[in-house]
Amino acid sequence: METRTRTYSLTPVGVLLSGLAMSVGWGFRGDYGHEAGAMVPGALLALSICLASGRDDWWRRAGLMAMFGAVGWAFGGQMSYGRIVGYTASASLPDVTYGYACLFLIGGLWAGIGSGILALSITESRSYLERFAGPLAALWLVWLVMDLSGLTERLVTMWYLHDTDWFAASSALLVAGVYAALVPRNRPACILIAALASGWWAGYIILTVLQGLHMTPPRSDNWSGCIGLFIALLLYLIRRKNRAAVIAARWGFLAGGLGFAVGDFLNMLGRAQWGPIGRFSALQDLDYWKWMEQLFGMIMGIGAGLVFLRGMRRRLLPPVEDRSGGNLNTVALLFLLLVMIWSNLHKNVRKWAEGNHIPEQLFGVPASWWFLLVGLTVSAMVLVAIIRHRRQALPLAPDSAFARGQLLFLLILWVAVAGAFMQAFPAMARKGTFFVHLTFWMTAGFCSLIVLAFSGRATPGTETQIPASDHSWSPAIRFWISWLLVPVLIIMLGYLTASLSEGPLPGSHLRFEKTPPSLGQ
Repeated sequence: METRTRTYSLTPVGVLLSGLAMSVGWGFRGDYGHEAGAMVPGALLALSICLASGRDDWWRRAGLMAMFGAVGWAFGGQMSYGRIVGYTASASLPDVTYGYACLFLIGGLWAGIGSGILALSITESRSYLERFAGPLAALWLVWLVMDLSGLTERLVTMWYLHDTDWFAASSALLVAGVYAALVPRNRPACILIAALASGWWAGYIILTVLQGLHMTPPRSDNWSGCIGLFIALLLYLIRRKNRAAVIAARWGFLAGGLGFAVGDFLNMLGRAQWGPIGRFSALQDLDYWKWMEQLFGMIMGIGAGLVFLRGMRRRLLPPVEDRSGGNLNTVALLFLLLVMIWSNLHKNVRKWAEGNHIPEQLFGVPASWWFLLVGLTVSAMVLVAIIRHRRQALPLAPDSAFARGQLLFLLILWVAVAGAFMQAFPAMARKGTFFVHLTFWMTAGFCSLIVLAFSGRATPGTETQIPASDHSWSPAIRFWISWLLVPVLIIMLGYLTASLSEGPLPGSHLRFEKTPPSLGQ
């Protein structure tokens, strides 16, 4: 099936926006960590792609794209890479090269899973996506109860399993099975959830339990579960003949891997006080770890932007809108404006308390309870706004889908930037911290200017569009050439890093050699 619809010319600006938004979002993720922190850059990237697409069919799914982007990038948050960065700081070439290879794998899994999940939001029918509303809400409630009741902590204590998130995969598998039995019409969504959870278990059992592979002992082995999850996602997409999503996941993997590997090299230059960094005091003490994270995000965001805006935007047939009403838009707003924000910003209070920056009590009541009251009040306001918007009775909400996407992007962006600033404010006297957060605000400002400059008008065109199942969605020769160059890049980065100094850099770790010689010895 083919049709002729619209084509657009926003690719360069959109790719730039994707890189900048993911950069500041990944800086936020570095401050908050894990799955919750990774949701923010995923949502910002998805909205950047959506707003820059010039496609009104994508604009109508802005909230869905943001949620799928957030969920997709959250999966990678379970993987640890701090010790791997330490491997790249050693003086042993095998250790350094191993570190870069592992960073490529982790970055690839992060963006590959994220891109594949995000692609579902613009390739699948509305009726298919609506089936996720109930299972996702049920799964989040189960996880919330497990965390608040202390059950998660007790399970982790009883069965350590290499410090993995096995309980999340197990509970997802259980919830998907129960929900599919109770609500048969939502089984397609439950099948995907169960497939991802089963894939996680298969990867962990095969690679870590049976093969005894440990990427960063004694740190978490969630990486093996993520490999299984990524393979399960690809197999699921292939089975559904969603070839456009498969190609997005493949290119996303490559972009994420390059981002993590190249980004870490900047961190190593800073640790080694290389060249101008060592000669000019202005370039020292600038927290190069944070610059590494932001470069991670920028390269990964640019790569994902190219995948969706250059590779898919003009060619992809609009998804089928065979369902009106539904609950998924409401679930998406609840997830983005309440769950995602709460999951991150509550850590501010904990950090302030640990640093003795807030009083222990006020009027005999713990300070944390006062913050909880404030949070519940703000959340009630957001909840009322979402309910009234669902009833089309909220004058604050813009009439056009594009304008609502703009508002959502700016709201998530500036809440994240302001929240990270407030968390770090007690340490703002440090040069590195101050400069990092200054760049957060400047980058967010550039992103906002770009988004506000978009006209919100789709330009008609004549380019032929094809469905996601078309066989033309297959890797071109440049994809395979890029993969052939990956080992060359990793070896080159390893050699250059090992050549930066005669001994190990600060914060180094060893994976193989106990007393590694320097490259020149």
